[in-house]
Amino acid sequence: MSDFAHQLNRIGNLLEKCLSAFVGVALAGFAATVIVEVFFRYFLGFSLYWSNEVATYLFVYLVFFGGSVALKRGELINVAFVKERLPLKWERGATFFLFLIMMAFSLMASTFSTVLIQTSIKTKTVSPAMLIPMALVYLPIFLGFGFLAFFSLIGLINTMVHWRMRER
Repeated sequence: MSDFAHQLNRIGNLLEKCLSAFVGVALAGFAATVIVEVFFRYFLGFSLYWSNEVATYLFVYLVFFGGSVALKRGELINVAFVKERLPLKWERGATFFLFLIMMAFSLMASTFSTVLIQTSIKTKTVSPAMLIPMALVYLPIFLGFGFLAFFSLIGLINTMVHWRMRER
């Protein structure tokens, strides 16, 4: 189990680095797009028709992938006030339960998001300004929840490994 957890953590760390780089690029692109949009609108007197859409889509990717990275790093908001006051066994159980619930919800949301992607492919829906397929817009929902489920699995397994190590 420990070797499996070690391999899973290695994959998770590599995926976290890739997602962090992508989130950084998306954040930079988002900021640049908004700055260019403001400059064109207020200083040059006309608006770029595509800039708002690009900023929105980059923000969507940023949120879904950034949330996955935050989960992997343990930086998501939680109710530490309650969790820290629990007995040690209950605290571990609560951590295990939270990872389990988060993984189940993420898998369910990722699965149901495929309906959006399939529908947009069947109907050949495109975005209003840039005319890109809406499947690309819906893709971060599927991937983001998939990454959340994967990182929840890693947290779940790490919690179980820590239980075993403390029992020995």
